[in-house]
Amino acid sequence: MDRCKILIDERPAEGYSVVFISGILNLFTAKEARAQLEPLLAKEKLRVIVDIEELETIDSSGIGALVNFILAIRKHEDARVVFTEPRPIVKHIFEVTKLKSFFTIIEDYEMARVYFND
Repeated sequence: MDRCKILIDERPAEGYSVVFISGILNLFTAKEARAQLEPLLAKEKLRVIVDIEELETIDSSGIGALVNFILAIRKHEDARVVFTEPRPIVKHIFEVTKLKSFFTIIEDYEMARVYFND
């Protein structure tokens, strides 16, 4: 069975959370991914870095999970979510699906930290 690992690292001192997504985000793993991301939406100040540098591949179900997560975050006032630069295959999938501009993609984790310090 395909595997997707999600690790959520709360950084209250910095004012944001980091979500590390690795492996394969697809039909078989998207439901569990959504369940793991859900608690973040209860936060008052919602700032999230989604580190997808280790995401091997993603299908339409995985994209749906990420899109729904972003749409839910955007319902919060002054919420921000950024993604780190994905692998070429994932980036290509974002381009083909015309979602590259939907996601705020920042070069790497350090640049994402700077983004939130503005």
